[in-house]
Amino acid sequence: MNWFNGMWESKGWNQREIDYQWPSPSLPIINIQTGGLGKGRKRVAIGVIAVGDIAIGIFSVGAVSVGVFSFGAVAISWLLSLGAVAMSSYLAGGAVAISNWFSIGAVAIGDTAVGAVAIARTAIGAVGIGETAYGVVAIGQHGFGLIPITYDVIKWITGLFKSN
Repeated sequence: MNWFNGMWESKGWNQREIDYQWPSPSLPIINIQTGGLGKGRKRVAIGVIAVGDIAIGIFSVGAVSVGVFSFGAVAISWLLSLGAVAMSSYLAGGAVAISNWFSIGAVAIGDTAVGAVAIARTAIGAVGIGETAYGVVAIGQHGFGLIPITYDVIKWITGLFKSN
């Protein structure tokens, strides 16, 4: 291992393995752990600020990240997740975004969702599915769309054929 710019490295510049903890390895506030490119071994970073192949911390960034604020390929958090697959209690954004409150993504699932396919109580998307749905195809109790498959529209159509 070599010491380089405040980090331990065991590889060269392009495929370096990083092992960095601040202020100390026993109690890291900032923890950066990466296994380097092309390695089969994944490194876990745990700290207030965690960066690594697998990151666990208040602010976590990694291929798999878990924390209060998470960013990565698979991001799981309490307040904010951003990633390819993002799951959060409050805010999620990504290709697949799942949250209890607000989601934005290609596929968005939550209480309020915005996406190509949105599934929520209030859904806005090309395909909106929910209690209130807005989109090209709107499926739900209420809403508006080019192809509205909503309870309000069905009730309106059946009312056209009923005699008073």
